Order: sequence, then structure tokens, then C-alpha cells
Amino acid sequence: MREKSVRIWPLVIAFLAGVALAAAAAVLWAGRQQPAPQQEQPVQQEQPAVQEQPVQQEVPAETPKAAQSLDYAATFPSWDPDSPALAELTAFVADVTDAGSPGYLDPADRIATFDMDGTILCEKAPVYVDYCLTMYRVLDDPTFDATDEELDAMRQVREHAYTEGRTFHPEGPTKHDLVASAFAGMTPEEFRAYVVAFAEHVDVVGFEGMTYGQSFYRPMIEVMDYLRENDFDVWIVSASGREVVRAIVSSLDIPFDHVVGTDVPYVASGKGAEAADEYNMSSDETILLGAPLADVEVGQSGKPAAIAREIGKRPVLAFGNSAGDYSMLNYAEGNPDHTGMGFFVVCDDTVREYGSDEKAADYCSVVEQEGWTAISMARDWQTIYGDGVRKTELPGVEEALPLAA
Repeated sequence: MREKSVRIWPLVIAFLAGVALAAAAAVLWAGRQQPAPQQEQPVQQEQPAVQEQPVQQEVPAETPKAAQSLDYAATFPSWDPDSPALAELTAFVADVTDAGSPGYLDPADRIATFDMDGTILCEKAPVYVDYCLTMYRVLDDPTFDATDEELDAMRQVREHAYTEGRTFHPEGPTKHDLVASAFAGMTPEEFRAYVVAFAEHVDVVGFEGMTYGQSFYRPMIEVMDYLRENDFDVWIVSASGREVVRAIVSSLDIPFDHVVGTDVPYVASGKGAEAADEYNMSSDETILLGAPLADVEVGQSGKPAAIAREIGKRPVLAFGNSAGDYSMLNYAEGNPDHTGMGFFVVCDDTVREYGSDEKAADYCSVVEQEGWTAISMARDWQTIYGDGVRKTELPGVEEALPLAA
């Protein structure tokens, strides 16, 4: 029996070892047949969303103002929202204010220049505002003792303005001579106060419901506000007398040092006939307006020359409305440091304004030839002066002739 037991144990041990090996193999085989563990799968699906979503949400907060979705109804309520000119302007502003754009422009170089008469202010009123001011001063202000020469000249100016709606240049003194001589001897502060009072209280000729101080084109004022909100430096560059322009645009918060115009000779109050560089004024003296205005008018090529002299940088945006502005628009368009744009306001509205179809067509031809952008009063503007303002008609010969007799 002992002998049999000894023989059986090795067989038992071998059998058990085989069973163990078979079980281990079965476990390994079963492991290979099971799908991969699912514990890490959710992490792989959620990780990209957790990492990328915050970045996408932060982009709009850093987008420049003009590149964000623009509320046209709030920013440009006087414009047709489908205006091609407005689309070009807002696209340009969006580009130069986007720090990520190749066209980005530093705020210090965002210079925009605007003509005044016919660009931001009623031009047919019935003539340029500085002439309307002088007509009032010479013919209607009882406190002013006009000379016979001034009376004769301004009566002729009024007759043509009231009957034809055009500026007439009488023989003898020039327009600038008349404007300057009518106000010579005032301090700049006194003169600006006079102009502001005139603008606030005298009604525009040929319209009903607005004074000269209210005769700004609302769509253009909205453009100026929009540009300033986007860090543009806004300047007025006009052929009118500088002090006239300073006073007229003071309601628009345009600083005095951002007005470029035809200059009045300023003189020390006690200087007399002595040369300015040979006379030293005392502390109790002041500066007065002299006459005539400067020989070189800030018009046509004089505008870029004045911009170079007084601003020191070329504009990237320029706005005008007549041949006197061609040079300024080209000066902006030809900016070598950053491509600029010129916008031309076309007075083609014969219902709400004293537009001319023939003149408008001529201007549009020039605009197309030069590559500027036309702004149509008739098509691009929903309103010009706002509610309550109505074009009437010029006073005509009945009112003009008694003064011209």
C-alpha cells in the first residue's frame, strides 16, 4: 500500500498543476476578449470642451468697438442703414481699430478732417454762413455803423442771395475784406460771442424751423461722433474765417485748436501803425481782430498746406463737398503711411435742400474719376436737419430790392 501511495502523489501534483495552468490561461484569454476599460473615455471627451470654451467666450470682450456688431439705428439714426457710403466708412473704421488687423492704425494717427460749409453745415443758407453773418451785421444790426462801401456791397450780395441763392462778389472789396472789416476792433472773445448769438437767434433764410446754429447736417454730426468714439482726432478745415468757424462749431465740442481756417490778422490793442515785431504790448493791453483776412485762403491746395502746417500729419479720412476740397480728399487718399479715404457729400436733394441735379451729376463724375466715395443727400440720408425743419423758398426780389435801392 505504501508503494502505491508513493506512486499516486506525483500524478496528483501533476494533475493539480495542469488545472492551475489551464485556469490561468482561461483568465488571460477572457481578459483579451473584454472591451478596453471605460474609465478614461469620459475624460477624453470632456477635456477639449473644458479647455477651449473659455477662450472662445473671451474674444468678443477684446474686440475693438467698431469691429463689434454695430447698432446702426442707435449710432446712425439719420442714415439709411443700407447706405453703401456708410458701409464703406464703418468697414474702414473697423479695420483700422482692430489690433489684430494688418490695417490697424495707432490712435495718434487716426486723423479725420472735415470741411464746414456744405459738408457738415447748410451751405445754401442762402449763401455761405460767414457772408450771411456779415449781411446781418451790416444791414440789420442797428448797433453797427457801416460805411457806404460796406452798405453798397452787402446790398448787392443780399439781392443775389435772396433771388438766385448764389454768392455774388461785388466790385471793390473782396468777401474777406468785408467779413473782416465788419468786425475789426473786437477781441476774439467778443467776436465769438457775437457769432454764437447770431447763430442761436437768426433763422436760416429759405428754411422754416431752424436757426443758423441748428443748421448742421445731422448725418454728418453722427459720423463725427462715431469717429471720436473710435479714437479719431477730428479737425475742421474751412476756407471761412477761422474765428467764424470756431464760434459756429463750438456747439459740437470742437476745440479751438482743432479749427483750421483763413486767418484774421490779430493785433495788439496799443500797437498803432508800428510793425508787430517792433512793438511790445503791456500787461493791460489785449489782442484785437484786424482787417483784412489773410491773402492766402484755406481752399483747394491751401487746405493740405494748412493741414501740414497746423496738424503735422496727413489725414486718413477727409470729407468735403466742392472743388475747394478736392486737394484735401486726395491728400488723405494718397497718404503713404496708411491708405486713406475721401468722402464727397453730394447735394442732390431738391426736395429737402437746394440741390442741383446738373451740379450733382458733374460732382459724381469727378468722384468716380478720382476714386472717392460719394455720399448722396437724397439716397443716403433719411433726414437732413431733423423733424420740424422744412425747405420753403428764397425770399426773392420783394425783400431784397428795398435794401438794395
